[in-house]
Amino acid sequence: MRRRVSVVLVALGLFSAGGAPDAEAQPTTPAIVSTAQKPGDWKRAETEHFIFYSDGSEKELRSDAIKLERFDYLMRQIMGVGDDKGQVRLTVYFVRSPAKVQSLYPGPVKRIGGFYTPSPAGAMAVVPRTIEGYGDGRRGAAETEDVVLFHEYAHHLMKQYFPAAYSAWYVEGFAEFISNARIEPTGTGSYGIPNIGRAPQLFGNAPIAIEKLLSARVTELKADQVGKFYARSWLLTHYLSLGKKRPGQLTKYLAALQKGTASLPAAQQVFGDLKALDKELDVYLNGKMFQITVNKPLPAPADFSITTLDEGASEAVLLQLKLTRGTRPDEREPIAAELRGLSARFPANVPILTALAEAEGDLGNHDASGRAADAAVSIAPTNGRALLWKGLSLSRPLAKAKDRDAAKWKAARSWIVKANRANPEDPLPLVEYFLSFAIPGQTPPEVAIQGVGKAVTLIPQFPGTRMMYSSALANQKKFDEAI
Repeated sequence: MRRRVSVVLVALGLFSAGGAPDAEAQPTTPAIVSTAQKPGDWKRAETEHFIFYSDGSEKELRSDAIKLERFDYLMRQIMGVGDDKGQVRLTVYFVRSPAKVQSLYPGPVKRIGGFYTPSPAGAMAVVPRTIEGYGDGRRGAAETEDVVLFHEYAHHLMKQYFPAAYSAWYVEGFAEFISNARIEPTGTGSYGIPNIGRAPQLFGNAPIAIEKLLSARVTELKADQVGKFYARSWLLTHYLSLGKKRPGQLTKYLAALQKGTASLPAAQQVFGDLKALDKELDVYLNGKMFQITVNKPLPAPADFSITTLDEGASEAVLLQLKLTRGTRPDEREPIAAELRGLSARFPANVPILTALAEAEGDLGNHDASGRAADAAVSIAPTNGRALLWKGLSLSRPLAKAKDRDAAKWKAARSWIVKANRANPEDPLPLVEYFLSFAIPGQTPPEVAIQGVGKAVTLIPQFPGTRMMYSSALANQKKFDEAI
């Protein structure tokens, strides 16, 4: 690699308030569609850093898995971070098209290419295998599927290693900057490449004003401004990272944000005359942009297996996806109903039973949740999530009734402990164990607080767990650690 660029210093993190999925979006409300797949559609693969699900061919999945592992290696080199294997692997779902991605997105959006969302249960990205027929065709290059994939993974990687609160333009600008990396079939890679798919927004009329770029949230923009926002955010990130006129300014700007300065005042403080910065961006756009190329093949993962899911598990994949990314109230009964039907057809299928236990619990059907969990545990006694849903089927009714009976909470907690022992690296039982003390008003023991701390290291992208741990530390008067 020819140069360690300033982005190593400035890639301090991306944070979306409330842990909502990151996606390029325009407002509307998607319809609920059936998620059932044909038998044998879904395949699963595990590599060192990822878990993959795909309804495509084994050849496609193998190629995509190797490509993303190589991209991961390249990004770690750029960012100067080590290979921390103590964190939850990202789960990536490859689905057939952007239309399918759209149907799986939980928010009020009209048109997205992919989305990423963290939760206490882990982090997931949903991306299309092809972008054929996507919208107005402005991204019609064959490499665009990689752009979507790399964009969503950029959100994950930055939140994993540099979690903090940042302005929207940098959240999306950095993801756009990273997403234009290229991994060649030979295994070599490059980044800093201009995204020709954004050319209409970059060179079109009425670019987004610099003050609006630096201060707006994506959800505040009009529909015709969203693409321009993403494009100009990419340009500003590229200029401040690889351009030569403003060395160190992006680092100072991000540091100002961390001290509580709002985005626009921080930009005025660090960048100076914003109109001058805007003019520099126009000159930079029309000049020669620097990019980095790695001429040696990037490391590829060792051989890994790909399994075809059985018919029941295959039909439940996208239902579990929806449960993991979080469900809207109007989705919950249809999801549970579909799972009830699947469990009748496949009564001994553990993935279906555990998903059903979760879905019934989300609806408040705790007896039904417990029965589904019991059925799963009878088949797979060490299935951590089945054990967890059993515990929650007992604790959630207590929480709703504001029942503080210590013996009842202890009985529910015992299942959560079993879930943790079955899978010590699953962050969700650690969170629920802590809550099993906090909800009934008991002082969480030190082991529970340490457990939440471990959950933060396992899934640092999720802000709710981080706030929970911070509050627990503050209650212990460990204020510096809490801050």
